[in-house]
Amino acid sequence: MTVTSRSTCRICESPRLQLLIDYGAMPLAGGFLSPEKAASAPTYPLRLARCADCTLMQVLDTVSPEDIFSQYSYSSSTTRTLIDHFARMGTELVNLADAKDKLVVEFGCNDGVLLKPLLKAGAKVVGVDPSDVAARASQEQGWPLNRDYFNAESATKVKAQYGAARIVTGNNVFAHTDDLHAIVEGVTTLLEDEGLFVFEVHYQGDLLATVQFDTVYHEHICYYSLTALADLLARHNLHIVEVLKIPIHAGSIRVTAARIGSSWAVKPMVSEMLAAEKLWDIDLFVRQVAVRRDSMLRLVQDLHQAGRRVVAYGAAGRSTIMLNYCGLGADLIEYVLDMSPLRYGKVVPGVQIPIVPPQVFQDNFPHYAIMTAWNYEREIVAKEQPFLTSGGRFIIPLPDIRLVGAV
Repeated sequence: MTVTSRSTCRICESPRLQLLIDYGAMPLAGGFLSPEKAASAPTYPLRLARCADCTLMQVLDTVSPEDIFSQYSYSSSTTRTLIDHFARMGTELVNLADAKDKLVVEFGCNDGVLLKPLLKAGAKVVGVDPSDVAARASQEQGWPLNRDYFNAESATKVKAQYGAARIVTGNNVFAHTDDLHAIVEGVTTLLEDEGLFVFEVHYQGDLLATVQFDTVYHEHICYYSLTALADLLARHNLHIVEVLKIPIHAGSIRVTAARIGSSWAVKPMVSEMLAAEKLWDIDLFVRQVAVRRDSMLRLVQDLHQAGRRVVAYGAAGRSTIMLNYCGLGADLIEYVLDMSPLRYGKVVPGVQIPIVPPQVFQDNFPHYAIMTAWNYEREIVAKEQPFLTSGGRFIIPLPDIRLVGAV
């Protein structure tokens, strides 16, 4: 088990890193294991810092990719919200860059949730992804896959076989690598001269504004401001030409970049967001995290002492961090409900809370359910009306702790 600790920024190599949160020893957030394996699973230091120069927010302690992805069980197509989002994105990308019958390469393609609508919209597609999830999807759905990490070497292989790409895209995975420059080198290797690099990342501005301490884990190494992304891309002769704020994952941005000197014009939103980022209050975020952590623990302890059954709703990286960092273990939380069959019979690492299918929840409603997947609140509330009408209540942990009852 390999852990390396950084003292300089991953983008600009500045040593001026401000420590924001020390989570202590944490398990891998996506490492859902059998109870037997989880009992001996390792934990790793987890510290969140921010570069005072380029503003990249980053985890200082890096776990080797082999340790992370050997246990990886995330599938993008488990929520209707993501399926619909990427269905729209597929058509939008093809129209944006006139990519019908042109090559679109997605790194971190997971289960093909974007590749399928890209194909439907008329693009030629190739996925680049090292995970078992991608390998199974490629075989079942019939799209080509380079089973590798995305960098200049793997991009060269794709280009040799399929040609240059009109679009390179990588969504919600751009934060997973310790070597950011290797990814962008892969992009510039593969991209046509007038091609576009379009990617989505969780936005640091939303993380700060909604106190998302639960989205910080070893699998997510970096949390981007537009300022940091502009710095990173400029080092590879790319610049941002458009940025859109999107609600996915409780606040993300879709960034479109092109080669400096290409014909793509820069939209006004880019400079507007860069200016707004200078007003962020980082110290306020740090204080609010401590308040949310203490308040969640007190609330659940009080409910437990009053004889109320409490469960959690949603087994994902967020839930692992939320439950571990707040000290909410199996003595307080009965189980975690999840939609993915990949996780049934396993436990949330660290706190050892069992993960169960929806039927367990529906057969015997608890009094309270912590919506650890709070970023899907609207979808979950609409789905779980029987729970609410029976008298059950959701505990929404972020951005402010509140209770949701029958509607």
